[in-house]
Amino acid sequence: MAKLKFGVAVRDITPDYPVWAHGYASRTYPSSGMRETLSLGCLAASNGENQVLIFALDMIGVRSDVCEELYALLKQETGVGYPNILISGSHTHFAPALHGTTSSKPEVAFIDPDPDYVSEFKQKMIEAAKEALGNLRPMRIETARVQVPQVLFNRRTVRKSDGMVEMNLLYPDDPTPYTFSTVDDELTVHRLVDEGGHQAVLLNFGCHPVAGCSPDEDYYRFSADYPYYARQTISQAWQCPVLFTLGAAGDAVPINRRSDCRERIGDVLGQTAILAERLFQNDVSASLSADSIVVEVETIIKTDPAMAEAEYEVARQEVLTKEEKKGEAYRQLLNKFRDKMMVCSRARQYPENREEINVQFMQIGDTVFVGLPFEVLAEIGLKMKQKFPNSLLVSCCGGYQGYLPLAYEYDRVGYEATSSSTHFVAGTADRILKLILQRLEKGVSFKDKSH
Repeated sequence: MAKLKFGVAVRDITPDYPVWAHGYASRTYPSSGMRETLSLGCLAASNGENQVLIFALDMIGVRSDVCEELYALLKQETGVGYPNILISGSHTHFAPALHGTTSSKPEVAFIDPDPDYVSEFKQKMIEAAKEALGNLRPMRIETARVQVPQVLFNRRTVRKSDGMVEMNLLYPDDPTPYTFSTVDDELTVHRLVDEGGHQAVLLNFGCHPVAGCSPDEDYYRFSADYPYYARQTISQAWQCPVLFTLGAAGDAVPINRRSDCRERIGDVLGQTAILAERLFQNDVSASLSADSIVVEVETIIKTDPAMAEAEYEVARQEVLTKEEKKGEAYRQLLNKFRDKMMVCSRARQYPENREEINVQFMQIGDTVFVGLPFEVLAEIGLKMKQKFPNSLLVSCCGGYQGYLPLAYEYDRVGYEATSSSTHFVAGTADRILKLILQRLEKGVSFKDKSH
């Protein structure tokens, strides 16, 4: 049996000029400072017949239409195309986007991606892919899965009084009124080793990278958040590149988001990986395959694009021309503008009120990576792992299309289960989860693509 070969490359993708960061609509001007550098990591794998590329980006996510452009570009430049390319965002809220974003400030509203940054990013992506493929050499995979429960909690806290969800961005000072929903606290570590020692590490963990949330301190500085410090801790110990992918983190947030918690959480994750030495298991499989299925879905908000554009522009002008920029009347106009802008944004993204969602499967050794273009709630990732322990969910992968809650969550309300945060009708997550479980039952290489 042919041995797996791997190669890795990393690029700094931090802008050295002002660019709008994506993650908080309350930003009113571009970011220009830097707290931590942003990186693009590329892991290439080959079994002699097939090649795959995994990209781990310090970005909130890359929208599906942009991913399609990147797949085509990489196919042209490297010969590797979709579904053999997995593009994942770490979901940091402090990095530029490759697609259009929005600001809640009417004077700003819709923001186009910076063309210079997009061009520079594409060039670095191509360079990293070529370097990783050029560095392919035999390595073995060693895997450890370790629980790290102390660094995160589920912000969809459920009131004991009525069973409804109450959003708690910060861990509540008094937790007694709440039942805490489950999180996936498993840190998965894949390390690639040869006779020269550690050559690369791939991390997966399901917690929102939003440890820094102070508008005064961090809103306008680029940051890779806690994954940066996890990578740094491991890289310094094992002297190799470290990549990070996000697990099912749609409702999981840092247990503390103040002061130096980015550093602390990242260091805890890094040290956990290092101290798990006796838990690493050799992966004896040389499997390498990739595939995807297509799921047709309906949007949760039905729009008429022309009407949505017109209503947005009317609402925007009403706010801009309002002489007194305060008071209840102004706040109502501002809320109306923000609602119309959201609807207009959906109309632009889904003009036909439907979409084809790609669910991606990539098997490397014993592990099957399942990529979803959503902020996936923890329960979905846990259900998948419980039935298939060697599976690994990668959120914000191959797209960035809102939250993915199971249907019953809509009855409990809460931010993640509303039409403003989810893009598709209730029940979409249940359908997708069922298809994932069916596909994992069969294996990764298939011909039937549509559902």
